[in-house]
Amino acid sequence: MTGPRRRTAVHAPDAGLNYTAIGATASRDIVAFPPPGFTAAECRHRVGSGARRFDLAGRALMTWGALRAAGFEVEDVRAEPKAVSPHGTGPLFLEDGTPWITPGMTATITAPRADEGCGPVKVLSVIDEPGRIGYIYGSRPGHPSCEERLLLLEHTEDDAVWLTVRSIRQGAGRAFGLGTRAVETRQKRLDERLVKALHPSNAA
Repeated sequence: MTGPRRRTAVHAPDAGLNYTAIGATASRDIVAFPPPGFTAAECRHRVGSGARRFDLAGRALMTWGALRAAGFEVEDVRAEPKAVSPHGTGPLFLEDGTPWITPGMTATITAPRADEGCGPVKVLSVIDEPGRIGYIYGSRPGHPSCEERLLLLEHTEDDAVWLTVRSIRQGAGRAFGLGTRAVETRQKRLDERLVKALHPSNAA
């Protein structure tokens, strides 16, 4: 895959988040056993096949492309000045100047619908290994809910390319008068929209 690469998972400090279940989405078990008070969801969708598809989808994913393709606005993107990179320290950029997601990066996400949640987030960790690339972000103070989301792209042995979105969420339902079941349904629909956003049919 072209673009900035690092073949290990790297992490940012846990400070600056509005919840305590930090890093929970890294485990598949979290879907069956979410933290108390949270709902959890996971969606997985095939977005093509081959190394080129993995490369293109990976570049889009690591520049906030899944969220933007799903209709979200991602603004006020700021990289951690001392973010770990394959070339030392400092923010990473693609050839055209687009910032590459790195641990500690912050942004403000605006949703198409108010009840889908919007607000400030922080990148907790980045996964960058052969055949696997993605990141985890979590909500910061000022976000209407407490949530965390993993977006992971994988190039499997059968040459397929899959995107997995795994999330936990707490709090937003009460703000909009929604019960637990309604929150779970909307959470799953949102994750499904994100996971399908990198499909070639949605490419610019």
